[in-house]
Amino acid sequence: MPNDSVIHSVLDRACPDLTVTSIRPLDAGYTSKQWIAETDQGTLLVKVPQRDRNPDHLHKLVASTRVAADHGIPVVRHREVVDHDPDVNGPVLIQDFHEGDTAADVWDTLDEDTRKTLCRDLGDVIGRVHSIKGTTFGDAKTLEESVETEVTDLLTRTDAFPDTTALHNAITAAVSRLDSTASVPTMVHGDLWLPNFLVAKNRITCVLDFEHATYTDRFRDFGKLDEHIFDKFPAGRAVFLDAYATACPLPDDWEHRVDLAHVLHALTMHVYFRTWSPQWAPQYAQQVENWLARGPQRTLTATD
Repeated sequence: MPNDSVIHSVLDRACPDLTVTSIRPLDAGYTSKQWIAETDQGTLLVKVPQRDRNPDHLHKLVASTRVAADHGIPVVRHREVVDHDPDVNGPVLIQDFHEGDTAADVWDTLDEDTRKTLCRDLGDVIGRVHSIKGTTFGDAKTLEESVETEVTDLLTRTDAFPDTTALHNAITAAVSRLDSTASVPTMVHGDLWLPNFLVAKNRITCVLDFEHATYTDRFRDFGKLDEHIFDKFPAGRAVFLDAYATACPLPDDWEHRVDLAHVLHALTMHVYFRTWSPQWAPQYAQQVENWLARGPQRTLTATD
């Protein structure tokens, strides 16, 4: 791992107009190494990616964050993207450091009413993110084409499912049952869980890490939301949905879209963890198998 002096040199090259007074490592993040730098222009966060080291990924992150900022979403300000720094042999992202604790760091210390307040804030801010419209579903013109391409790719990267044809057909059928007039591409964050929200005075103040943001069906974000937040705190889902629907009204078939989001999330996570944390991949494969076994007809409730 680069040491503090290396990061100092990186900053000197990337931002020659500022003076660095101190640097210290930050024990945070799962996909990057991070440092806090005190400078004459404020406190900065320096991130050196460890997994996806393609600089195009960082440029996409910065662009998505700026779009969110332009629509009033509370986000951090990025300073520089270094495509390749020789001292770290890869890209570097430099951004303002935003004060506050992550929601994950404080969650266990909060009472139920305060957690509900955060869920209400979450519903409002994510509803506003999902109100940002796109023109295509990623690289596809329709949701059907987008899901077809995605599922085909994912299934070529795993041998965990005994009947890939049945799974593929079930997902295709679930998409076909959706109201096409409600299939509008919107910005989705792509990584909604407690570590990606900053909290101050028991309110959400910032949404972090738009690195997986894209334009697709907005309910794709509900896969990770439900797994990491509302499966563990079901009392917060109703207040979340109430605030969310105020910011971005729900279509009639929203429950079926959430159901589809759950299986696509499980399939995506299964393939992802096969590479990065293989011990977690089987649990997501089982979720996919459970979805296929029961069929995609289940109707969700506001607290499910």
